[in-house]
Amino acid sequence: AVVSTQSTGYPQPAPAAPHVSRDNVTLCSDPCLVEVEGVSIALTSSDILFHLSSEEISHPPGSDRMGRLAGHLLHQRNFYPLHPPAEEINIDYPYFNKHCFFDTKPDILLLPSDLRYFVKNVQDTVVINPGKLAKGSGTYFRLNVRGSGKI
Repeated sequence: AVVSTQSTGYPQPAPAAPHVSRDNVTLCSDPCLVEVEGVSIALTSSDILFHLSSEEISHPPGSDRMGRLAGHLLHQRNFYPLHPPAEEINIDYPYFNKHCFFDTKPDILLLPSDLRYFVKNVQDTVVINPGKLAKGSGTYFRLNVRGSGKI
């Protein structure tokens, strides 16, 4: 999947790329929810984990920070559960209200962040922060999904 990462606003529609004609490439909006071989995958390119961690003022001592931050998205079923948003995020509210909520909990939640990479089970969802490919760059992540919904 190729996800739009334009910085003009959030969320973003799927990128237009008429030159992409491969059957195994899907152009996705940001955020999006896709299904691969019966496995639902939710993903966004916004660094919501970093934004939430910057605004968090209280938490139980000794708790799992990354799991707690990701849990906010799953509990609220919202790709960006922070209001007001981080200064660098320009929310397009009509589009946000239509595209940034999910009805069902995904099997996998992909949240690339500048925070340390991790893979965790949070509320029966596999949450993945693949980290950055290189400083100041995008994210590369490979996930093999087998038929019958097995990861």
